Amino acid sequence: MLENLQKHWWLISIRGVLAILFGIAALLSPMILIYSLLTFFSFFVILSGFFIITLAFLGETTNKWLRVIEGLFFIATGTLILLNPAFIVSGFMVLVAIWAIVSGIFYIIGAIRLRKIITNEWYMIFNGVISILFGIIIAGNLLTGAAILAMVFGIYAILNGIIFIIFSIKIKKFILR
Repeated sequence: MLENLQKHWWLISIRGVLAILFGIAALLSPMILIYSLLTFFSFFVILSGFFIITLAFLGETTNKWLRVIEGLFFIATGTLILLNPAFIVSGFMVLVAIWAIVSGIFYIIGAIRLRKIITNEWYMIFNGVISILFGIIIAGNLLTGAAILAMVFGIYAILNGIIFIIFSIKIKKFILR
């Protein structure tokens, strides 16, 4: 494995550069990134629906109409995403907000229950409060919350890319020894 990495250190570097470029794009235009991914996904789902229906008529004998219904569902879902991506993003963000609020409540309940067993339970309570506030902020403005999550993902991609570039340089230097 090490020998293979040494021969192709530059591929690791290119991967790092691509991650950095993706991260910069996510930071500069997070909503464009989100809508682009949703558009790509919607075309994938629509085409999958057509393929499912085509396969149902070409060879399926026992479940033909079940496959046709499945294909139509795929096409309808893909079309809904394509025509109204903000609705899909908002729906996802509602789930994230609910998750954050509910998990925050559980953190606080857990801390209160453990207060006689552990010390500094306020850390868990503080974590629960932050989680609840995060959920409320996301719920208050769903599309901005999605943009912020895309930007956080962009920061992660940039850091990941930097690490890959550093790793590739270390691999290259290892070759020269």
